[in-house]
Amino acid sequence: MVGQLIRFGGVGGIATLVHVLMAMALQGPLGLPPLQANFGGFCAALLISYIGHARITFDADLRHAPQFVRFVTIALIGLATSSTTVWLIDTRLGAGFGIAMAAVAVLVPLMTFVTLRLWVFTGRANREQIDVQDLALSAALALGMLALFWGRMINHDTAWYLLATRKWLAGAQLYVDLIEVNPPLNFYLTVPPLALADLLGLSDSNGQYLWLALLIFVSLSWSGSILKAELGMTARPRAFLMIGMAAAMILPALNNMGQRDQMLVILMMPWVLGQIAPQPQARGPQIARAAFAAFGICLKPHFILFPFTATLFEIVRQRSLRPILSAGNITFLVLGSAYVAIVALLHPAYLQEIVPIAREVYGAYGAPLVYVAFNFRNEALALLVVVLVARLTVRTNPAVGLLIALCFAGAASYLLQGTGFGYHKIPFLAFLLIAYAWILASVSYKTLVTIAVCALPLIPMAGLYKRGFYNNHALTEITKVDLAWSEFDSIMALTTHLDVGPAAAFEIGADWVSRYPVSWLVPGAVNRLRDLDCKTEAAVCAKLTEIVARNRSDNIEDVTLNHPELLIIDKQSRFFDRPGFDWLAFMAEDPAWEAIFATYRLAASGDRFDFYLYAPQPAVN
Repeated sequence: MVGQLIRFGGVGGIATLVHVLMAMALQGPLGLPPLQANFGGFCAALLISYIGHARITFDADLRHAPQFVRFVTIALIGLATSSTTVWLIDTRLGAGFGIAMAAVAVLVPLMTFVTLRLWVFTGRANREQIDVQDLALSAALALGMLALFWGRMINHDTAWYLLATRKWLAGAQLYVDLIEVNPPLNFYLTVPPLALADLLGLSDSNGQYLWLALLIFVSLSWSGSILKAELGMTARPRAFLMIGMAAAMILPALNNMGQRDQMLVILMMPWVLGQIAPQPQARGPQIARAAFAAFGICLKPHFILFPFTATLFEIVRQRSLRPILSAGNITFLVLGSAYVAIVALLHPAYLQEIVPIAREVYGAYGAPLVYVAFNFRNEALALLVVVLVARLTVRTNPAVGLLIALCFAGAASYLLQGTGFGYHKIPFLAFLLIAYAWILASVSYKTLVTIAVCALPLIPMAGLYKRGFYNNHALTEITKVDLAWSEFDSIMALTTHLDVGPAAAFEIGADWVSRYPVSWLVPGAVNRLRDLDCKTEAAVCAKLTEIVARNRSDNIEDVTLNHPELLIIDKQSRFFDRPGFDWLAFMAEDPAWEAIFATYRLAASGDRFDFYLYAPQPAVN
């Protein structure tokens, strides 16, 4: 152990020197930009570091492919950790760059040594084996996804995160300058695609697609190693299942690429397969898979249902409470608690202001349970078909049983979110497809043909035939208006639809100047105020009135400070109990609005939108 630490420090020092010298050479004599020069130095140091740690520190085989993939993953996590530590200590806490670098010098090497020893350079008996076929197939599937989506319009939710994360990285404060209802991990996971876009000179949407392709490659290649080493699958069924997993990661999210629900499926897959393995694996792999999955599970509180359901399934199958204290569950608990602590420390406004406000007003985005359940009828029938097929063929197969249990977790997650939004079905549909693929991979050819024919209704039942590529109908309607869209540098919209304002700004490359993605505080507060008797519930009415006033005054301040060149007024905003909500009348309740709005002139009007251009009156001498 001590000898390894000494060798680890020596190799690390040499790699750091190579990094610095290579970056200086690329930036100086070759004239590369600093960011690209630093990346070149990082790549050179990565190679030296891998060879040195494999040969000298841990006496491991250099030609072990998944070992290198894991090493690169840890190196990237170390890079992100060092950047986050500097940002936290120096920028946010103001403790100074020297203290920040001292923290990096302690934290990153310690984390790197532990993960290299426990996960990357493990003993030969614990290694997950992966062959060239699996790596090639994973790469081909990831590249196929990338080619399919390259250059396509990205969905409005992801577009908002790309816009907002750029503002955050430029100095805006989350939950103060950017009023968002979702927790900050969504922003953190949007940093890598922006970094890729900047590094490679790509559009932000293509940077997002490249990031997804890399995650899919890692998840699939890792999953392939588990299928081979721990489940003993031969090449043909393994390839079939890997194709099925790729389809499950992509097809249900065809028109919602980059959504949190898709990220959950991609990040959870190695952990799910580890749960299926008949023999308990070493703690190192369990912890690594759970840590990878935890990034997906922490994206939404509802996602805790998936490890909870998997644990419950194992308790019933093993007739023991031992699965509760598995290494994976302890990892989820530790990382989840650490995440909550980080949110409380770095983003106190989220827990102190945003969450309490959301509890009061976010219910407007919900839908009646009857509607939400009815909207799930085809998916429920598809699940019934898979359950019946499983009972008639593979019966007590624990893998299929766990995957079907995760389908129930997906259904519960969809129902609990209570909106009826289609992308909330992604985890359910993904695990349904994987369960079906597992059944097909487990039966004889004759049975396979019978099942495939009998289960054809799965496709229309699950609604996958409706999931084309993303198309923003609101944006299509907006851009039909005869305005010189390319001339607008800044946009703001008064709406409750995310596909209106940020999506338009993102597509034309304009600045979105509102601190809100949509005026999401207004519908719930307005709806509740209409239903309340303010004489008997004065305190609740006062709180809701304050929330409404906050959204209004924030909108006024954003218009005043930024003077958006185009102001879009949505005449058909959803989520209000009564149709025809008038945004201009709502804004006019603040006397300051009249003078501000006087600087705008109506440029065009349609059935749904009014378009106002900033046109201040010239000063009179």
